[in-house]
Amino acid sequence: MYHSIIIEESLKNPDVLKKYKILRTKFSAEENWHLHIVEIPDIKKAIAEVQEAMVNDAQYYFHIYNEGKALVIVFKNKIFRLDPNNDLTWQEAKEYGAKKLGIPIGELDFCPNRISEEDGWYNR
Repeated sequence: MYHSIIIEESLKNPDVLKKYKILRTKFSAEENWHLHIVEIPDIKKAIAEVQEAMVNDAQYYFHIYNEGKALVIVFKNKIFRLDPNNDLTWQEAKEYGAKKLGIPIGELDFCPNRISEEDGWYNR
């Protein structure tokens, strides 16, 4: 099983979230975002469905992860498959998000990137 963090406000069609089991929702008052931790049974299907539902011209991404074996970063028009155990492999995805889309580098931490890190991320 895989999990994902999806920002509701990144979706032009938030009804796509109804297709997935929402495990937790965290509200970020600073950005006015609803961040959902969702269960992902099928990575390929989730990428296609959520990517299609994303707004076209915004600074968003979602990421899919498990317990250290997979980390997939999905922007509206680009997908990166990274090594979750080696953050040096994340540079290309970070550069794409920051330089191409203007996402603040601090938001490109791809955290949590393990299911076991969700509690710490959720509670901070």
